[in-house]
Amino acid sequence: MVPLEAVATVGRSPSGAMLSGVVVTDMDPPLAEPSTPRSGAGMPLRRVIAVVLTALFFGGSVGYFVASDRPPGPDSIEVGFYQDMSTHHDQAVQMSLLELRNGEDPTVRSFAQEIILFQRWELGRMHQSLRDWGADSAPQETAMAWMGMPVPTQAMPGLATDAQMEALQEATGAAADALFLDLMAEHHRGGAHMAAYAARNADDPGVQELARVMERNQSIEIAEFRQTADRLGFDIDIAPYDPEGSEALYGG
Repeated sequence: MVPLEAVATVGRSPSGAMLSGVVVTDMDPPLAEPSTPRSGAGMPLRRVIAVVLTALFFGGSVGYFVASDRPPGPDSIEVGFYQDMSTHHDQAVQMSLLELRNGEDPTVRSFAQEIILFQRWELGRMHQSLRDWGADSAPQETAMAWMGMPVPTQAMPGLATDAQMEALQEATGAAADALFLDLMAEHHRGGAHMAAYAARNADDPGVQELARVMERNQSIEIAEFRQTADRLGFDIDIAPYDPEGSEALYGG
């Protein structure tokens, strides 16, 4: 794991509210880092999947741009997905930093640290692609139009409300651990739903691959959150990830 002393940038909520005392790392994750053992199955496999599919992402991206002179347009699935998922990932990083500051369980804190590492890396890749396409990486007022279901950005599936973010900021100890698992499971559920749609419908092979990485990793993490909450005896109900159920819940 990377020490969290290397930090920069004050965090914001999706509505732009400052999160006092919250900082966001600007470091790329070492993808070849050996996994740290912990309770619950799935961690070593997830790291292998992340490395392999990331390599496919790079290969697919290079092949696409060699074959095409035209980048995705501003109303494309590719641009919309990367813009919206950037906002989604940014909040996940904020939530994870709050858990590192206030939580106490080593396993839950390790989840938070991995989210920071991997989602910050994915943010860098998405922002670079958006720049290459001449698209804006800043949060948009409307989200999910690329899925045919436009909503205000703060209403994207899984995003925590300002009130929930404030509660997470104020929680400490086991209460912080439980609230983090509960909120992040729903955050991942919404993100995986969006990623699944992009993986099925985007034209860019690189976007398809990165979306598959996101859906697979976040679905695995939901299962890990569920197992950990049960092991720690938290009074929260984390449902298993169900792609069909997500479509029924969120649309798309």
